[in-house]
Order: sequence, then structure tokens, then C-alpha cells
Amino acid sequence: MRGPFEVRGGPSRQSSTAPSAAPPAGISPVASATATDVATPAAAEAGPGPAAGPDPAGGPDPAAGPDPAAGTGPAAGTGSVDPEEHGAVRDSFAELAAIAAGPNRAGDDPAGADPAGTDLAGSDRGRTGPGSGLARKDDHALDVGDAAEPTLAPLLLHSLSDLREIWVPLIEAAGARSVAEIGSESGVTTSLLVDLLRRGGGGRLVVVDPDPGVAPTSGGGLDVQVIRGYSPQALDGHAPTDAYLIDGDHNYATVHGELTAIADAVARFSRSYFPLVVLHDVGWPAGRRDQYYNPDRVPADARQPHSWDVGVEIDDPGVVRGGFRGMGAFAWALTEGGPRNGVRTAIEDFVAEHSDLRFFTVAPIFGLGVVVDRRAPWARRIADLLTPWVSNRLLSRMERNRVDLYLHVLRLQDAAAAMARARQREWSRLDDERSRLAALELEHLHRIGQLEHELAALRRREAEDAERAVHGHRPAADADEPRLRQVARIAGSALRSRLGPTGQERLARVQTRIADTGTARTALPALRRRPSAPARGGPSDPGAPPPG
Repeated sequence: MRGPFEVRGGPSRQSSTAPSAAPPAGISPVASATATDVATPAAAEAGPGPAAGPDPAGGPDPAAGPDPAAGTGPAAGTGSVDPEEHGAVRDSFAELAAIAAGPNRAGDDPAGADPAGTDLAGSDRGRTGPGSGLARKDDHALDVGDAAEPTLAPLLLHSLSDLREIWVPLIEAAGARSVAEIGSESGVTTSLLVDLLRRGGGGRLVVVDPDPGVAPTSGGGLDVQVIRGYSPQALDGHAPTDAYLIDGDHNYATVHGELTAIADAVARFSRSYFPLVVLHDVGWPAGRRDQYYNPDRVPADARQPHSWDVGVEIDDPGVVRGGFRGMGAFAWALTEGGPRNGVRTAIEDFVAEHSDLRFFTVAPIFGLGVVVDRRAPWARRIADLLTPWVSNRLLSRMERNRVDLYLHVLRLQDAAAAMARARQREWSRLDDERSRLAALELEHLHRIGQLEHELAALRRREAEDAERAVHGHRPAADADEPRLRQVARIAGSALRSRLGPTGQERLARVQTRIADTGTARTALPALRRRPSAPARGGPSDPGAPPPG
């Protein structure tokens, strides 16, 4: 599935109803049959055998008539265990214990831990590639592929390549020498198909994608054809392949058109049976709800009302503001369910139009769908491989739990983002308030400066007024100065005339000293009053002028 999963991930798919409401990720109601029912016609061609006996999943061959006690799969069975399967399981556990206690390490041959040469797991027939063996690390066993390479898984597993332990054995069991991949995503699935075909001696690989993540080259017995375009139109005129992996646009019109194009190619090239078709995203949320990467490529009359700005939640047929959303990568239909809506609905409608086809689903990682033609010679082998997976309630519960946990992670991320936005708004408000207070402070400082300037001017005016008040009479004094000088000269003459020689001499010295200090204009020496003289001509006044 495409989408922004490397950044935020995305919930996996499951049936739009809760697992308790319907058989989760089980056989399609349109083609309600057991896994063995798919293989009955093909097995009948080879003569009597397991096809005429009880179904490993717990149901009989439909050709033998209805069995009211039959269940829909392993989860609905009686709990009885086939002795051969029980022995394989027991041997597997014994081998695990031997590996855990032995000296093997990652990179050693895990087969050496089985002295009896038993298969590691009896149910893994045809299994190859990463995860096909076990290695010991510390005190636990793990897949050799996982031990050799660190995982680069995103927050949530979402790719068809994550389900390779299911579909790779199916393609091998079908003996497919030509495979078409519709929607290559990052190219991991393409690389797996290249390795698969080359291990088998070569073949033909068709990759359909407008921008494939990997564009392998032909060589080594492998013929590669890369079709850069959109399906189903890109499939027109091409010969059918033995198997198809479909993981392109997840909407009814596209998926139904792809299956119809495959059927047309089968009829045009006179193939005797429908090829093996493996489809991704048959569970929640795209199983019953259209998802559009480019709605304009879907005809208007086949397009559901949709929006790029909404998300979806499990058990909610509408849309929400949060939830699992495309973040601009894709749009969701506004409602879940109803006719001509969703990947699973498209497959069921197509299978209902072809009586020889059966549709099975496996719950994990968005849901894996498998379309099998009962007439195919490999139908029995496919049925045997699918039996442990279909209608598996444990896988359904784990997928539901995975979806719920991821949606909870999204809610936590949304809450954290909302809190961060609230903090950002609060910081912005505080910044605005701080800016406002700073501007107000600057305004106050400017006003204080104006007031200080006005106060200084006022003080200067008061000082000038005080100085003018102190020196206000100076002009009048200057105007009277000549007259005062005249009066002073007359008074000085009169004084000298009355002084004797000694007194005149003293008076001259005082006037000289006053002139030297520059205070002659501002102050005159205080003349001490002489003691009153006796009567003119008395004996006590020797300096008195003689009478007469």
C-alpha cells in the first residue's frame, strides 16, 4: 500500500466490522467454500484422493453434498488435530529445543540441528527465502534472514512484501513462470519476484507502475517488461501471466477493472483457467471504502464522494478530523460500505460473476486476498497452503489489536501535535504581549524624556527669571552713577578740608587700597566716626585751628 507510512505509519486492514461480528478475514460470503473446495475439480482430474475426503479445514467436499456439521475453517472446527500434522508440530518443537541448546549461531546451517532430517515446520511446504530457517541468538531462536539483516520496518508494517511468507509459497506451488506485479511501491516486492523467478530457472516478469521503485533488467533467463502507466488501462493488449500481484490504487473501479482486464486477456488467449491472483488491502480500511491517489483517473460515475482532509477510524462508517489519513497522499471516500465501494467489494462482485472462482482472505497487514480458479491443476496445493491462514481467529485478533494500537498511537501523536500547537500559540501570545509591553515601555520612556526636557527648560527659565530679579535694579544704579560720583567728590573735598595732614594722608592710603582691589565701584570704606571734639579752641584739641 502506498502512503506516508515511513513517517507516521498507517493502520493495517481488516474487515470493516469488528471481528466478533463476522468471521474475520475469512472466506468471502460470495464464495463461501472451504480451501479444499477450491481444489476439488483439479484433484478429481488426477483420480480419487484427498479431494474426495474430509477437508483439512474441517469441511467436506461440496461435491459430496452439504454437511450441516461443516465449519468455515480451522477456527470453526472441532479442535481435532490430524495425526500427521501433530507429528510435524511435535518434531518442529523438538528441533527448536535442539537449536536453542546447540552451538549454532546466525549464519550456521540450521538444518544440521535436525538429526532426523525432518522439515523445520510441517506447514511451511514450499517456503523459501528469508525466514525459511532458524538461527540461535543468545537464548532465543530467530529467522536466519532477521539475524543476518537489521530490520528497516516503519512504524507500522504496511507492504505486500511483509506478507511474502504467505504469497511466495503460493506462486511457487502454482508453478508460475510468468508474474505480473501491478503497483511496485518501493520495489521490495519486485526484487522478491526477481529472485523467485531466477531461482526457478528464469521466466517473465511484468511490472506495471507509473514510477516503479525498482526497474530490473532482463538477463539470467529472466525477461523483464516494465510498463510505466496506470492500470487497468496499462494491461490492455498484454498476454496474461501465470500469476498476478495487485497492490495498486485501492478503489472499487480500479480493482474491478484490473480483474476484468485479466479475464479479457485469459479469454483472448484461450487460457483454460484463471491465473492465480494475490491482492493486497482487502481488509480495513480500504476493503469497504474507496481510497484515491488520483480521483481524476476514476470515472465520475464510479467515484465515491471523497475528501483529502479527513481520516477514518475502525468501526466508524463516517470520517473524522484525525484518525488514519493520507496527509495529502490520498483521499478517502466519505462513507464506508455500500455498493461499488472498496477493494474487497470489487473482488467479491467480480468473483460472483465467475462461478469457478473462489476468494479467500488472510487477516494480517491490511488483509491479503487470494483468487483461485477451481479448475487450475495447482488448486489443491494452493488450498493446502492457505488452510492455516484463512479464517484464523488468532491472526484476526492480532490484526485488530494492531489496528487499535496504531490508531491509539495516531491519537497520541495528534494530541501531542495539538499540545505543541497550543504551546506555540501561547508562546506567540506571550511574544505579542511582550512586544506590546516593550512598545508601551518605549512610549513611556519617550514621554519621560519629553517631561525631563520640559522640566529642564522650566528650570532654565526659573533661573533666568531669578537672575533677572537679582539684577533688575542695575540699570537704574548705572544711571545715577555720575551724580553719585559728583556727590562723592564734593563729600571727599569737604572731608579733606576738615582733616589735618595726618588724616588726609590716611584717607589717601585707603582710597589707593580700594582702587587696587577693584572694589571702588561696589563699596566704600566705612568711615569711623571720630569722637566728638571739645569746644573749638579747647585745650584738648591741639590740632584745632586757632580761633579767629
